[in-house]
Amino acid sequence: MNRISIGDASLTSILQRQGAALKADMQRASTEVVTGRQTDTAAAVRGDLTTLAALDASLGRLAAYRSTAADAGFLSGAMQTTLATLTSVAGPTATSLLRAASMTTPSQVNTAAAEARARLDTALGAINTQVAGRSVLSGVETGVSPLGSAEELLGALETAVTGATTSDAIETAVRGWFADPAGYGTFYRGGAAQAPVPIAPGESADLAVTALDPAFRDTLAGLAMAALLDRGLMNAQPSARVDLANRAGLMLQNSEDARVGLAAHIGIVEAQIETASTRNGAEDSALMIARSGIATVDPYEAASRLEELQAALEALYLVTSRVSRLNLAEYIR
Repeated sequence: MNRISIGDASLTSILQRQGAALKADMQRASTEVVTGRQTDTAAAVRGDLTTLAALDASLGRLAAYRSTAADAGFLSGAMQTTLATLTSVAGPTATSLLRAASMTTPSQVNTAAAEARARLDTALGAINTQVAGRSVLSGVETGVSPLGSAEELLGALETAVTGATTSDAIETAVRGWFADPAGYGTFYRGGAAQAPVPIAPGESADLAVTALDPAFRDTLAGLAMAALLDRGLMNAQPSARVDLANRAGLMLQNSEDARVGLAAHIGIVEAQIETASTRNGAEDSALMIARSGIATVDPYEAASRLEELQAALEALYLVTSRVSRLNLAEYIR
């Protein structure tokens, strides 16, 4: 029987290759012990990545919904803050105007009118609020403020009430301007309302709210009509100024219904967003667990495999050490 011998150089090369392979296997085994996951997912599923791809696609969609739901929640929160600011402005101003009208003294009317003028700036600032560089109430035109300044608004109203000589005529003119697409409709610089935002599979949040909504328009109408008094409207008719202050106060009181209604609508949407986000989070967790289970390793098997590889590598080192010490004297002894 013929014997095939292996030269020293070849034997050394073989041992080195085996050592490198064992080290690589140990590295993979160590990683699996630490992470609890297969290092070669494709091998773990025998090359069938269909289920894994489907899970990844679902997780990707949920991530997108999570992002849009967060944006919608942020937007709805900013809208509620704006409405709260308007309510904090309209309520006290209405009280001041109605109290001044009941006292029928010019100084009280002048004070209430000056207060309304200052709070008109506050109301417009709240409506023009920007969040993360986007205007909240500009519809699709998020890059521009929805409304102009108080001076622009009052200037347009002064033109609209030109020729009106009674408080009733002035109120009619103011209401008409705010309802007119060529009046307040042109003062509004934003765009159409935003389309519903998808927040979950088959579910969207409707936040189609702009500064054209009656909740904002009616509040501004009451504040602006009172602010006209601060600009000297009907100075020659003290009784008419008292009546106009009373009318402005009532307009602000009546605007509360629109604000409350809009706040309720947004609140419903906020609850919908929260529910959808919770549901998305639960589904995301379930899918992540399912995905992890596909490539999960058994901790006991992984640890046993690592110990076997360590023993094999130690044996290889021992063989290598003995081979490296071989010489003729030891061979013939």
